[in-house]
Amino acid sequence: MEISNLNALANPQATEVPQEEDPQDLGRDAFMQLLVAQLQNQDPLDPMDSREMITQLSELTSVEELQSMSYRLETLEVGLASIANTQVSSLAGHTVVADSSAIVLDTTGDGSTSFELIGRANEVNVEIRDSAGRLVRTMQLGDTFPGRHEVRWDGVDDIGQRMPPGRYTANVTAKDADGYSVEVSNELTGVVESVSYEHGYPELIVGQSRVLLGDVKYVSP
Repeated sequence: MEISNLNALANPQATEVPQEEDPQDLGRDAFMQLLVAQLQNQDPLDPMDSREMITQLSELTSVEELQSMSYRLETLEVGLASIANTQVSSLAGHTVVADSSAIVLDTTGDGSTSFELIGRANEVNVEIRDSAGRLVRTMQLGDTFPGRHEVRWDGVDDIGQRMPPGRYTANVTAKDADGYSVEVSNELTGVVESVSYEHGYPELIVGQSRVLLGDVKYVSP
């Protein structure tokens, strides 16, 4: 009798063995169904290697552990974000001292920064640099009175090209009518009126300025 006939007698329900798939692309139930099908339809004269079966089971266990770990990390991330948002919101009503030289540019829209001029200046120069320190835009404000001033940047460089979203820094220098330097402060002191999550991250609203949490230097009761 031919070997093919022996196989048919030993397993009359035998069907074509499904193509083996990567266990990482299968769920637990699908993987177990595939494994049972392989055992039911295996050649009795050439059964599945036990080491191969153990390897497949180990791969399934590893995938399940990774999926469980991913779920737990996502749950932890949500919990930490909720705690952080609560803590940031508690800053409303407190006085903060922060670095106001940072500009956060989104995909669309303007970026803004602020500075305080200690005396009157005949010439004010604003240099905007990217995170690598490269100069991307220079603006001249002209005659400016003492006090705090906001600078709005349309997000384009000196040749009119839109810059990619990210964090930029504004360096402000000033001179009076005689060419002498006028002191400029990039520190902002004020009361946090509210907290905005408009752009997907917390921003402290201090007067007309938006302050990133990482730029806060001091918080007073």
